[in-house]
Amino acid sequence: MAGRFKGVQTFVKSKYPNAIYVHCAAHSLNLAVSTASGIKPIRNCLGVIEKVYNFFNTPKRNSVLLNTIENSNNAPQVKQLKRLCATRWIQRYDSVNDFSELFSFVLNALDIISDWKESTDAEMLQKALKDSEFLISLNVIKVLFSYGLPQCKQLQKVQIDLKKTILIVENIIATLKCIRENNEIEFKIIYNNVKKMADDVGIELLEKKISSKQTHRANPNLQNHSTEQYYRVTVFLPYIDYFISQLTERFINHKSIFEGFDCIFKTQPLPLEINDREQFNKLVNIYSPVVDKFNSIAEFNMWKTKLITDNIILSSGLQALEICDKEFYPNIYMLIKIFCTLPVSTTTPERSFSNLKRIKTYLRNSMNETRLNGLALLACHTETKITPDEVIDELFLKNRRLEFVL
Repeated sequence: MAGRFKGVQTFVKSKYPNAIYVHCAAHSLNLAVSTASGIKPIRNCLGVIEKVYNFFNTPKRNSVLLNTIENSNNAPQVKQLKRLCATRWIQRYDSVNDFSELFSFVLNALDIISDWKESTDAEMLQKALKDSEFLISLNVIKVLFSYGLPQCKQLQKVQIDLKKTILIVENIIATLKCIRENNEIEFKIIYNNVKKMADDVGIELLEKKISSKQTHRANPNLQNHSTEQYYRVTVFLPYIDYFISQLTERFINHKSIFEGFDCIFKTQPLPLEINDREQFNKLVNIYSPVVDKFNSIAEFNMWKTKLITDNIILSSGLQALEICDKEFYPNIYMLIKIFCTLPVSTTTPERSFSNLKRIKTYLRNSMNETRLNGLALLACHTETKITPDEVIDELFLKNRRLEFVL
């Protein structure tokens, strides 16, 4: 779809040069997080969490974990491990957070299972969980994912537009940059939490051995450094830097699209800046079939005066559409309307694919298309309430051999 040379957007733009391609904002955030999580310590940590879940995903082993939790003095809020979400990386925060809470119970359960005959896997997982780099990565992931989780939910809302999207992403980037500038203070908090977790299970935090040549992991040349400083340089800083760069890179396209409409939402006194006037003229030329070139400049100036006089600060396109008088500002109203219709989150159709595997199973393989479409609509739009009378009226529209007894 997004290919620059042979993708659908290239095919459409070859026939309609003014067509705007907008990548799904929620998907862009997901790609940024997944790519940033590709650094080795973070990738290994997530892989170990998935292996632990698969290991306990059997009745016999899971019962050992449940008994360990029930027999403990401090019972946690969660009782079982969660699988890492395969599609939405930010949603992995729930799995990582639950794993962090059950960490000590998982180690105790693995210790019991290691006494069984086939205990090789349990011993290997025990060794991986007691690794200092794993504990540091676990807590770093939990902290950084917690900043993206609320933003991910915001990007999937129905009434979101490009203006809100840019504000949300800029808020994430500004917050992460602030953490990056104060990395010593921020990482000290993380390190203290890791140290407390390690002390509770009797693990000593040790740094990796530094050698003259090392290509498979970080090998910084630090003098008189502590364990805390070592993991701050090898895990925390690379991950947050990569996180920021990926968010910036992924949302450049969204920013460039919004720049054309940005001049409409700015509250600034007249006369207008040269850049804003040029952007507005370019915008009018693109949509000239539906926007009047001659009257649009005058409307634009009066629209700016209205925003200043009424002291209005626009936070979204829908808010601007409500304020803008269609009769007094017809061209501005049309441009704002076009802006509100630009897609931001395009993942809504994927809900049907998620429901399809539950609706059309191998036992219902002979289902016809009409019935499948109806069941899919019911599964996707659960907010729509249907009364029994409406179902009965629909069934009575066709002649049936089966008689309904009410």
